[in-house]
This record gives sequence, C-alpha cells and structure tokens, in this order.
Amino acid sequence: MREFEPIRSLVGRSCLALDDGDFNGYLDLCAPEFAYRIVVWSPELGKDMVWLDHDRDGLAGLFETLPDHLQRSGRFSRHASVYTVEEYSDAGPYSVVSSVVVHHTDLGGRTQTLAVGRYLDTVVCIDGAYRLSAREVALETRDLGIGLHVPL
Repeated sequence: MREFEPIRSLVGRSCLALDDGDFNGYLDLCAPEFAYRIVVWSPELGKDMVWLDHDRDGLAGLFETLPDHLQRSGRFSRHASVYTVEEYSDAGPYSVVSSVVVHHTDLGGRTQTLAVGRYLDTVVCIDGAYRLSAREVALETRDLGIGLHVPL
C-alpha cells in the first residue's frame, strides 16, 4: 500500500489556512484548474442543491469581497478526517474522501457545531507538490444561518 501522508497533510493544511483566514495560503494549495462546490441533498427536491460553485479565480474574487459582506464574529474551526485516498493511475490524480465538521466559536466563547459533511477532493501532483484540483463539499447540514461567506 502506498503512503499518502502528503495528501492527508494537504487536506489538513487547507483546513488550517481557512481557519486562520489565510485565503491566499489556501489558494496556494490549489492547482490552476481548481474548482470548488458546496452541494446539499434536498429530499424535498430529490436532488442536490448547489450553494456555491467557483473556479480558482472566482474563489479569489470571493475572498477579495469578504470585507463587504456581513460576517459572523468569532472563529471557525474545521476538523477533517481523511477516510480514503484512491489513485486513478500510477501518476494520479487522487480521489480523497474526508469527513468534515465545522465549529464556530463566538466572541463570548460559546462553541457550536455549524456544519457536518464530506470533502470530496481531487488531488494532483504538480512539480512534486500535491495540490487540490477540485473540492466538493457535500453537506449534511442544510441550515447554516446568516453571515457565512467563506468556504467550508
């Protein structure tokens, strides 16, 4: 079995960058063709709802406009646990499935679980460095409240 620790580390570093509001650092972990989506299954509609769908440039634009949006005060903490890493071929790309739980701690120090879901990542190796080529966040949670404009 191949060792996939660098890929597991990439998933963790992506969470740390977002937790710290280091959006440029997050984008540095992404390949030029990066695509990001948040989807939520709707039993009422019988299909996925797409809540966010951006390429790398679109996500960079979102990050630039964050100061113009109503945002929650406090801090987010993402906890990802990599379940599987599968290689499509000897040269990649890699399919990575992780559980993710997002907590929010308000300025009063109260922490609540905000969202639960899975990261469905595609990872590529570019010049010896692993990068996210795509991330789909498949949420179980359907009510995130107001003031959430940063990726999960």
